[in-house]
Amino acid sequence: MIRINLLPVRELRKQAKLRQQLYVFCAILGVVAVSIAMVWWLEMRTIGHLEAEKSKVAAELERLKPIVDEVNALEKREKLLNARLETIQRLRRNQRGPVRVLDELSRNLPAEIWLQAVDEKDGVYRVTGYAVTNFAVADLLRNLQRSQELTAVDLVSSEQSVIAAQEIKKFVIQFQRAGGPSQPTTPAADPRKPGA
Repeated sequence: MIRINLLPVRELRKQAKLRQQLYVFCAILGVVAVSIAMVWWLEMRTIGHLEAEKSKVAAELERLKPIVDEVNALEKREKLLNARLETIQRLRRNQRGPVRVLDELSRNLPAEIWLQAVDEKDGVYRVTGYAVTNFAVADLLRNLQRSQELTAVDLVSSEQSVIAAQEIKKFVIQFQRAGGPSQPTTPAADPRKPGA
C-alpha cells in the first residue's frame, strides 16, 4: 500500500489562508493610511488657503485703517458743525423774541404801572412791577391777554406794599411768547392773599 502524507497539504493550505488574511489586512491598513494622508493633505491645503486669506484681510484692514479714522474724524466734525448750525438757527429764531416782548409790554402798559424786572427762563417771561391800583393790574393783564405776541398770560401774585408812605400793589405776571421756541407748562398758581 501506498502511503500519502496529507499533513503538509493541510499545513500549506493553512499557511496560504493566513497569507491571504495578512494581505487583506495589509491592504485595508494601506487604504486607511492613504485615506488619512489624503484627509491630512486636504486639511493642510485648506489651512494654507485660510492663512493666506487672513493675511490678505489683515493687509486690507491696515490699508483701510487711516481711511476709517478719517471718516470717524469727519463724522465727529459734522456733528460739531451741525450743533453749531443749530445753535445759530435757534439764536436767529429767538433774536427778535425779547425785543417783541418788551415792545408789547411798553404798548400795553397803563400809566399807573411801572415795572421793576422782566426775567426769562425756558421761554417763560416773568414780569415784576408796581401799580397804584388793582384796576391798573387788571388792565395790564387784559391788554396782554389780547396781544397776538403773548400766550398763557397769568397773574402769579399780587400783594399790598408800602413805598414812601403810600400803599401800592406789587404784582408778578408770567407769560410766554406766541410761537416761541418752547411752550412749557405754567406752574400752579400761588394761593392769592385776600384783598389783593
